[in-house]
Amino acid sequence: MEKKQKLFSADDFDKNLSIGDELVFDKPEIKKLRIDLTWFGTDLDLGAFLLGSDGMIHEREDLVYFNSRLRWLPAKPFDDDEFNPLEGRPSTFDKDGANYKNPNKWMEATLPLSSDHAVIGSWDDMDDDDDETEDNEDNECGETMHVLLEEVNTSKHKSIVFVAAVAKDRIQKGETFKDARSPFVSIYNAETDELIAQYQLASQFPDKDAVCLGKLVYGDDWMWSFVPMADGYNGGMQKLAIDVFN
Repeated sequence: MEKKQKLFSADDFDKNLSIGDELVFDKPEIKKLRIDLTWFGTDLDLGAFLLGSDGMIHEREDLVYFNSRLRWLPAKPFDDDEFNPLEGRPSTFDKDGANYKNPNKWMEATLPLSSDHAVIGSWDDMDDDDDETEDNEDNECGETMHVLLEEVNTSKHKSIVFVAAVAKDRIQKGETFKDARSPFVSIYNAETDELIAQYQLASQFPDKDAVCLGKLVYGDDWMWSFVPMADGYNGGMQKLAIDVFN
């Protein structure tokens, strides 16, 4: 499919994206992005793969997901009215573990982080529907990732692929991406909360449990662009980490 290039600076810029579009961030003020994924139903995990020019990850921290060992410690706790995920510092358990009862408590208080500190991952929205009641199935779920474009090590990372995967325990119950209803992707300027672009993530993956939903690409013109994707896989986040991007 031929890409349809859309310039963010264009007077007739349309915020609604489709597969085949390429959104070019040709405005220098776009420095920090927020990628939101919302849906109803099963438990999804949002992750990001930071890829080299060969389309592969080259170290463990190139995968940013809920179980990442390099973390971001926010300045304020998640339930604080002044919580801002962009305010904080890198954290490891060796450095900060003494402040928590165990590694799980430390991970619950922190966010996943890439090795260059440019991608801050999401807290894990568990969807809280273990009792599988109808009311819980109707609750909207959401996960968020932040990308600090100026912090990306572009000599090493040429693209960032965002992935939504059905949680491992849900895969074991036979759930697939078809159990995630109305998945929707929104891209914001993280500094101003301005909506930049949005699109409905196709739900034509009845037998898949992981979907590459979009990617940021660093071009030869030193500008970033975003390309919506709709590539489905089986095997969850682990399959992508071992067999697709490695």
